Amino acid sequence: MNLAKHFAERHAEPLLDMTKILDKEAIELWQLYSTADKDDIKLISNRSDLRFSEQDITNTIRSLKSKNSSGFDQVSNKMIKEIPEHFQVILPHAYNQLFSAAYWGSEWKLASTIYLNKSDNPAPATNQLRPISMLPVFSKVYEKPHQATTSRVNCLLEQITQSQRYNTLTPVIYVDFLQAFDKLWQQGLLLKLNKLDCPPAYLVWMVNYFTSRSLKIDYGGIEPVTINVKRRVAQSSCLGPVMYVICHYDLPQLFANPVNVHAYVDDIVIVYIPSIHLKCKHQIIQIEKDININMQNLLNYANDWHLPLNPNKIELVNYHKAVQSPKLDIYYAGVKILQKSSFKYLGFNLGAKLSFCSMIDAQFVKLRRAYTILKFIYRQFPSFFELKVKFFNTYI
Repeated sequence: MNLAKHFAERHAEPLLDMTKILDKEAIELWQLYSTADKDDIKLISNRSDLRFSEQDITNTIRSLKSKNSSGFDQVSNKMIKEIPEHFQVILPHAYNQLFSAAYWGSEWKLASTIYLNKSDNPAPATNQLRPISMLPVFSKVYEKPHQATTSRVNCLLEQITQSQRYNTLTPVIYVDFLQAFDKLWQQGLLLKLNKLDCPPAYLVWMVNYFTSRSLKIDYGGIEPVTINVKRRVAQSSCLGPVMYVICHYDLPQLFANPVNVHAYVDDIVIVYIPSIHLKCKHQIIQIEKDININMQNLLNYANDWHLPLNPNKIELVNYHKAVQSPKLDIYYAGVKILQKSSFKYLGFNLGAKLSFCSMIDAQFVKLRRAYTILKFIYRQFPSFFELKVKFFNTYI
């Protein structure tokens, strides 16, 4: 029950202060769309240019991975991919009707959730668990996925490399949001969409998407506990990363050089390029001052939009060409930011010298782990080839 209590608190509404203009505007806008009349919803939805075509549905179904896992409706990706194409023509009409009413069925708002240990501790605390939500597949077809990571890493590396051509140091701050997707403030997201002139049809659809969502924690045979979700966007949802990006669209504007802010969903990186007109000693003083000012601005932003950061996981890597890296005193919310020699960003180990050593070492660790598992499988099951293949696909 401690697990249920922890996640009930995690997904509860943030504490709002209605004397603040931002909180007041967000709540009033939410109430406006959540209490909209059905006829008004249909009117504004009919004015929208969004229409699902047969090709949209076919492409989305083809893009689904052939998995057997399912939500509470017990319908898996694999089952949907087996639907004959001449039956798929029914779906566009159905989804268009749903959108015209800004409708999300209650059964699509219930997520079956399991929790995986994201630490090395065999008995993890509740805050060391990673939630994995399994939503009904038909609700995912109602959404559209797009992703890419390598270009973001290349952009960051290019900027650091260009800086090192003229400077001896390039400090980079890696920001960590606390329970990022679980702490998304839904009313705040709606307010930002409205400020971006998002059509009312999409706004009312979004309110319905978030309203009355819940999740059930799978204890493995024990009666699942239902938790009402007032603050969250599911990572398993195709819309989840997109909503998170929109929620932080204005974050780069906090900094003097927005082009130096690299945002990829909940991974935020800030590059600080020293002035080439200053000597190294003065570069360090100026950079240290600029970063601390920015960290205070970031703290104010996090408080205003109810998106807390984890100060203990914000890290600094000083990319440099010198023999020894200069130490910087950087603080966030009174906590000194740790200065590391490397950081794993989007799966790539980026060392302070930008060499391939740390990346190669990390790959060797993975290879040794895989080799140990394979050796164990070979010794324990020498004659069961199919079983060995299943183990290989599971662990390697």
